[in-house]
Amino acid sequence: MSTIKIAFCIPTFEQKDRIFEFLEQFMSGYEERGIDVYIYDSSIDDETEIIVKNYQHQTDNLYYIRVSNELTSIDKMYKIFQQFGLKKEYDFIWACGDGIRYSLEAIDIILPQISIEYDVIHINSMDEEGIGNREYKDCNEYFMDCAWHTTLFGALILNYHTMLKDVCWEKYEAKFLNDVFLSFAHVCFYFNRFLELQQFHSKHISGYYCYTTKLKKQCGWYKNTFKVLGERWVKSIESLPDCYTNKDEVLRKFGRYAALENESAFLQKRIDGVYDENIYAQYEKVLPRICDIPIKRMKEIAFMTKEQAGLEMQKWVDERRKNGLAELNSFIEKYPKFLIYGAGLNAKRYAKLFQKENVVYEGFCISERKTCDNELMGHPCYAAEEIGDKLKEYGIYLALNIVNRKQVREFLEKKGILDQLFFSEELDTYVHAFSKNEEI
Repeated sequence: MSTIKIAFCIPTFEQKDRIFEFLEQFMSGYEERGIDVYIYDSSIDDETEIIVKNYQHQTDNLYYIRVSNELTSIDKMYKIFQQFGLKKEYDFIWACGDGIRYSLEAIDIILPQISIEYDVIHINSMDEEGIGNREYKDCNEYFMDCAWHTTLFGALILNYHTMLKDVCWEKYEAKFLNDVFLSFAHVCFYFNRFLELQQFHSKHISGYYCYTTKLKKQCGWYKNTFKVLGERWVKSIESLPDCYTNKDEVLRKFGRYAALENESAFLQKRIDGVYDENIYAQYEKVLPRICDIPIKRMKEIAFMTKEQAGLEMQKWVDERRKNGLAELNSFIEKYPKFLIYGAGLNAKRYAKLFQKENVVYEGFCISERKTCDNELMGHPCYAAEEIGDKLKEYGIYLALNIVNRKQVREFLEKKGILDQLFFSEELDTYVHAFSKNEEI
C-alpha cells in the first residue's frame, strides 16, 4: 500500500453502467492499494447514486458527490481540481473519465513511480513517438512532446501541494470556463499553472496502462469533431503564453494521434455524417493545421456521398490488408514456425486476424511469466526465459505498441535474436483501425 495519499476522481453523467462496471471490476483492488475513489455525479436521475451507495457498504474508500446537472465535464474537472467535496487531505488528485480503465496490474506499475517531488505524473498509454519513461524539467519541451495527450481525462496525476494549492481559481474560471475553451480548459490550466511553479518537474510513464471500456462506443464529442479541433483546440493552444513554441506541430499531433490520424478517419466521419462539404468549407483554412492529410484529399472526401465514402473505405481497408499480409507472408516463408510476441490487447488483435486469415502461428511469447497463464486463446504462452536458446528457432512477430516494441527488440537482440524479428506498419494500421469494430 502506498503511503502517498491519492484521490481517484471520476466525473460522470447518466453513465450508471460504466460506474457499475468500474466498481465491480476495480473497487476492491483500489481499496487494497489505499486509493480513495470519488464519483462526481451530475445525472438527472438517481440510478448512479443508488449504485454507488450500495457499494459504500462494502468499502471505506468510496465516496459519492452530487453536483449540478448543469455542469459540463470540464466544470466538474475544475471542481475536482479545487478538491470540492473531498473528505480527506491528499497528496495527489487523479481525475479520470468514467470510460477510462486502469487495471490493477497498471496501478501496481504506476504507484511505485509516484513521488512527491513531481508536480505531474503523466500516464501515456498512447506513446506514439516512443518517449518512454523519463522526467521533464522544461515545460516547453513537455508541451511539445505531450500536450496533445494531456487532453485525455486520466492522463495526469496532479500533485496537490504544488499544482492545486494556492491557485487563483477565479482567474482560471473566468478565462477558460466558457464555450471558446470548453473541451480543453483543463489543458489551459495545466500549461499556465506550470509557469507559476518554482521549478516544473514531471514524470512521464510510458506503456499500455489504460484502455477504454467497451461500454463507451465513441468519443463524447465525436459528432462535433471539427468544431472541437478546428475551433476549441486551436484557440486553446494559441491562448497559451509565447514561451510555448512550435504550436502548429502540437496542434497537428492531436489530430495525427487521436482524431484525424489517417484517410480512413475522414472517410468514416463522412460515412457517419460528421464531415461533409459544409464542414470542409467552414474549416478549410484550419484543416492543414490540425492534421497531416493532404488538403486535396480532404476536399475530395468532403464532396463524396456517404455511399462513395463507404466504397473508398473498403478500398483503403483492402489495400492495408493486402500490403500487410504480403509482408507477413514474406516473413512466414523465412520463418514458417513463428510466435506472436506479447499477451496484451495488441497480441489478441493479431491473433484474431491470423485466425481469420488462416495464418498458423505456434503460440505467444512474453519476456517474463508474471501473471500470464500458460495458455492464451487456445495457444501456448511461453516466457522467453523458459524457452531459452530454442527461441532462436522461431520467427517473432512483435505485436506490441511502439514503446514495448523498442524495449523487447533490445531485450531480444541481447540474446542474439535479430534477423527473425518482424513488424508490419501496414498490418498494424489495418488491425488498429478496424479491431475497434471487430471487423477483423
